[in-house]
Amino acid sequence: LSTRMAVLRQELDGCNVTIPYKQEIMPLLDEISPFAQQVGAVNTVQFAAGRACGYNTDVEGFRAMLEQQGIDPAGKSAYVMGTGGASRAAAQVVLVSRHPAGEEISYDRLAEVGTGVLVNCTPAGMYPHEEGCPLTAAQLAAVLPRLTGVADMIYHPAETVLTRAAKASGVNACTGLYMLIHQAVAAEEIWQGRTLGRELTDELMKELQLV
Repeated sequence: LSTRMAVLRQELDGCNVTIPYKQEIMPLLDEISPFAQQVGAVNTVQFAAGRACGYNTDVEGFRAMLEQQGIDPAGKSAYVMGTGGASRAAAQVVLVSRHPAGEEISYDRLAEVGTGVLVNCTPAGMYPHEEGCPLTAAQLAAVLPRLTGVADMIYHPAETVLTRAAKASGVNACTGLYMLIHQAVAAEEIWQGRTLGRELTDELMKELQLV
Protein backbone atom coordinates (compact mmCIF):
# COMPACT_ATOMS: atom_id res chain seq x y z
CA LEU A 1 0.00 0.00 0.00
CA SER A 2 2.78 2.44 0.85
CA THR A 3 4.45 1.81 -2.53
CA ARG A 4 1.18 2.32 -4.38
CA MET A 5 0.45 5.51 -2.45
CA ALA A 6 3.73 7.04 -3.68
CA VAL A 7 2.58 6.43 -7.27
CA LEU A 8 -0.96 7.75 -6.67
CA ARG A 9 0.44 10.99 -5.26
CA GLN A 10 2.08 11.61 -8.62
CA GLU A 11 -0.77 10.46 -10.87
CA LEU A 12 -4.03 11.55 -9.25
CA ASP A 13 -5.80 14.46 -7.62
CA GLY A 14 -7.73 12.08 -5.40
CA CYS A 15 -8.90 8.52 -4.89
CA ASN A 16 -11.37 6.37 -2.99
CA VAL A 17 -10.26 3.72 -0.50
CA THR A 18 -12.18 0.54 0.21
CA ILE A 19 -11.79 -2.62 2.30
CA PRO A 20 -9.37 -3.66 3.66
CA TYR A 21 -7.44 -0.37 3.55
CA LYS A 22 -9.68 2.21 5.24
CA GLN A 23 -7.65 2.08 8.43
CA GLU A 24 -4.32 0.91 7.02
CA ILE A 25 -4.03 4.03 4.87
CA MET A 26 -4.30 6.46 7.75
CA PRO A 27 -0.62 6.38 8.84
CA LEU A 28 0.39 7.06 5.21
CA LEU A 29 -1.47 10.38 5.04
CA ASP A 30 -0.11 13.85 5.77
CA GLU A 31 -3.41 15.07 7.18
CA ILE A 32 -6.71 13.54 8.30
CA SER A 33 -9.89 15.52 8.76
CA PRO A 34 -11.07 15.74 12.39
CA PHE A 35 -14.26 13.88 11.44
CA ALA A 36 -12.39 10.99 9.77
CA GLN A 37 -10.08 10.88 12.76
CA GLN A 38 -13.09 10.61 15.04
CA VAL A 39 -14.66 7.88 12.90
CA GLY A 40 -11.36 6.01 12.72
CA ALA A 41 -11.48 5.27 8.99
CA VAL A 42 -10.66 7.03 5.71
CA ASN A 43 -12.40 6.27 2.42
CA THR A 44 -11.56 9.43 0.44
CA VAL A 45 -8.12 10.92 -0.21
CA GLN A 46 -7.27 14.24 -1.83
CA PHE A 47 -3.81 14.97 -3.20
CA ALA A 48 -3.11 18.70 -3.24
CA ALA A 49 0.00 20.87 -2.87
CA GLY A 50 2.12 17.78 -2.35
CA ARG A 51 0.04 16.58 0.59
CA ALA A 52 -2.30 13.61 0.99
CA CYS A 53 -5.40 14.46 3.02
CA GLY A 54 -7.89 11.85 4.25
CA TYR A 55 -11.65 12.20 4.68
CA ASN A 56 -14.62 9.97 5.47
CA THR A 57 -17.74 10.22 3.30
CA ASP A 58 -19.08 6.78 4.29
CA VAL A 59 -20.95 8.19 7.27
CA GLU A 60 -22.74 10.75 5.12
CA GLY A 61 -23.57 8.02 2.60
CA PHE A 62 -24.82 5.70 5.34
CA ARG A 63 -27.04 8.40 6.85
CA ALA A 64 -28.46 9.29 3.42
CA MET A 65 -29.19 5.62 2.70
CA LEU A 66 -31.15 5.19 5.92
CA GLU A 67 -33.13 8.38 5.27
CA GLN A 68 -33.87 7.38 1.67
CA GLN A 69 -35.09 3.96 2.77
CA GLY A 70 -37.10 5.30 5.72
CA ILE A 71 -35.09 3.42 8.35
CA ASP A 72 -35.01 5.62 11.45
CA PRO A 73 -32.38 4.57 14.01
CA ALA A 74 -33.23 7.37 16.46
CA GLY A 75 -33.78 6.03 19.96
CA LYS A 76 -33.11 2.45 18.85
CA SER A 77 -30.24 0.07 19.42
CA ALA A 78 -28.05 -0.63 16.39
CA TYR A 79 -26.30 -3.97 15.99
CA VAL A 80 -23.38 -3.91 13.56
CA MET A 81 -22.05 -7.18 12.18
CA GLY A 82 -18.38 -6.84 11.34
CA THR A 83 -15.66 -4.77 12.97
CA GLY A 84 -13.68 -3.49 9.98
CA GLY A 85 -13.46 -0.02 8.44
CA ALA A 86 -17.03 -0.05 7.10
CA SER A 87 -18.42 -0.56 10.59
CA ARG A 88 -16.89 2.78 11.63
CA ALA A 89 -19.58 4.52 9.59
CA ALA A 90 -22.17 3.48 12.17
CA ALA A 91 -20.80 4.72 15.47
CA GLN A 92 -22.34 4.34 18.94
CA VAL A 93 -23.49 0.81 18.30
CA VAL A 94 -23.16 -2.73 19.60
CA LEU A 95 -20.58 -4.56 17.50
CA VAL A 96 -21.34 -8.18 16.64
CA SER A 97 -18.34 -10.42 15.95
CA ARG A 98 -17.62 -14.08 15.37
CA HIS A 99 -14.79 -13.66 17.85
CA PRO A 100 -16.18 -11.10 20.33
CA ALA A 101 -13.82 -9.14 22.55
CA GLY A 102 -14.50 -6.48 25.13
CA GLU A 103 -18.05 -5.17 24.77
CA GLU A 104 -18.68 -6.95 21.47
CA ILE A 105 -21.30 -9.70 21.38
CA SER A 106 -21.46 -12.97 19.45
CA TYR A 107 -23.81 -13.69 16.56
CA ASP A 108 -25.74 -16.15 18.69
CA ARG A 109 -26.38 -13.47 21.33
CA LEU A 110 -28.24 -11.38 18.75
CA ALA A 111 -31.28 -13.50 19.54
CA GLU A 112 -31.17 -12.22 23.12
CA VAL A 113 -31.11 -8.50 22.36
CA GLY A 114 -34.01 -6.08 22.23
CA THR A 115 -35.50 -4.37 19.20
CA GLY A 116 -33.31 -2.31 16.93
CA VAL A 117 -31.64 -1.89 13.55
CA LEU A 118 -29.25 -4.51 12.15
CA VAL A 119 -26.34 -3.38 9.97
CA ASN A 120 -24.21 -5.79 7.95
CA CYS A 121 -20.64 -4.59 7.41
CA THR A 122 -19.26 -8.03 6.50
CA PRO A 123 -18.66 -9.17 2.89
CA ALA A 124 -20.93 -12.21 3.40
CA GLY A 125 -23.33 -12.30 0.44
CA MET A 126 -21.26 -10.07 -1.86
CA TYR A 127 -20.75 -11.03 -5.51
CA PRO A 128 -19.58 -13.58 -6.59
CA HIS A 129 -20.60 -15.39 -3.39
CA GLU A 130 -24.20 -14.23 -3.48
CA GLU A 131 -25.46 -17.26 -1.57
CA GLY A 132 -23.64 -16.11 1.55
CA CYS A 133 -25.24 -14.55 4.63
CA PRO A 134 -23.66 -13.44 7.92
CA LEU A 135 -26.45 -15.20 9.84
CA THR A 136 -27.60 -18.80 9.69
CA ALA A 137 -31.22 -19.65 8.94
CA ALA A 138 -31.81 -20.34 12.64
CA GLN A 139 -30.24 -17.02 13.65
CA LEU A 140 -32.33 -15.15 11.08
CA ALA A 141 -35.52 -16.74 12.38
CA ALA A 142 -34.65 -15.71 15.93
CA VAL A 143 -33.41 -12.18 15.18
CA LEU A 144 -35.65 -10.78 12.43
CA PRO A 145 -38.85 -10.55 14.54
CA ARG A 146 -36.97 -8.18 16.89
CA LEU A 147 -35.77 -5.77 14.19
CA THR A 148 -37.21 -2.49 12.92
CA GLY A 149 -34.80 -2.26 9.99
CA VAL A 150 -31.91 -3.99 8.20
CA ALA A 151 -29.16 -2.11 6.36
CA ASP A 152 -26.78 -4.27 4.35
CA MET A 153 -23.75 -2.30 3.13
CA ILE A 154 -23.22 -4.78 0.28
CA TYR A 155 -24.05 -3.08 -3.03
CA HIS A 156 -23.65 -6.03 -5.44
CA PRO A 157 -25.99 -7.86 -5.77
CA ALA A 158 -28.86 -5.41 -5.43
CA GLU A 159 -30.66 -7.88 -3.16
CA THR A 160 -28.87 -10.13 -0.67
CA VAL A 161 -29.94 -13.23 1.22
CA LEU A 162 -30.12 -11.05 4.33
CA THR A 163 -32.29 -8.28 2.87
CA ARG A 164 -34.52 -10.79 1.08
CA ALA A 165 -35.14 -12.66 4.34
CA ALA A 166 -35.81 -9.39 6.17
CA LYS A 167 -38.37 -8.21 3.62
CA ALA A 168 -40.06 -11.63 3.67
CA SER A 169 -40.47 -11.14 7.42
CA GLY A 170 -41.95 -7.67 6.95
CA VAL A 171 -38.80 -5.81 8.03
CA ASN A 172 -37.76 -2.67 6.13
CA ALA A 173 -34.42 -3.50 4.49
CA CYS A 174 -31.96 -2.12 1.93
CA THR A 175 -28.59 -2.87 0.40
CA GLY A 176 -25.75 -0.37 0.07
CA LEU A 177 -26.30 0.92 -3.47
CA TYR A 178 -27.57 4.31 -2.35
CA MET A 179 -24.77 4.62 0.18
CA LEU A 180 -22.17 3.72 -2.47
CA ILE A 181 -23.37 6.42 -4.84
CA HIS A 182 -23.92 9.11 -2.22
CA GLN A 183 -20.49 8.66 -0.63
CA ALA A 184 -19.03 9.02 -4.13
CA VAL A 185 -20.96 12.25 -4.66
CA ALA A 186 -19.66 13.51 -1.31
CA ALA A 187 -16.12 12.59 -2.38
CA GLU A 188 -16.56 14.54 -5.62
CA GLU A 189 -17.62 17.55 -3.56
CA ILE A 190 -14.28 17.38 -1.74
CA TRP A 191 -12.25 16.98 -4.93
CA GLN A 192 -14.15 19.66 -6.85
CA GLY A 193 -14.55 22.06 -3.95
CA ARG A 194 -18.27 22.61 -4.56
CA THR A 195 -21.65 21.36 -3.39
CA LEU A 196 -23.43 18.80 -5.61
CA GLY A 197 -26.28 17.81 -3.30
CA ARG A 198 -28.52 14.81 -2.60
CA GLU A 199 -30.40 15.45 -5.83
CA LEU A 200 -27.43 14.20 -7.85
CA THR A 201 -27.47 10.91 -5.95
CA ASP A 202 -31.16 10.45 -6.78
CA GLU A 203 -30.53 11.31 -10.44
CA LEU A 204 -27.68 8.80 -10.66
CA MET A 205 -29.78 6.07 -9.04
CA LYS A 206 -32.45 6.61 -11.71
CA GLU A 207 -29.91 6.86 -14.52
CA LEU A 208 -28.35 3.56 -13.47
CA GLN A 209 -31.86 2.09 -13.13
CA LEU A 210 -31.27 1.29 -9.46
CA VAL A 211 -34.65 2.70 -8.39
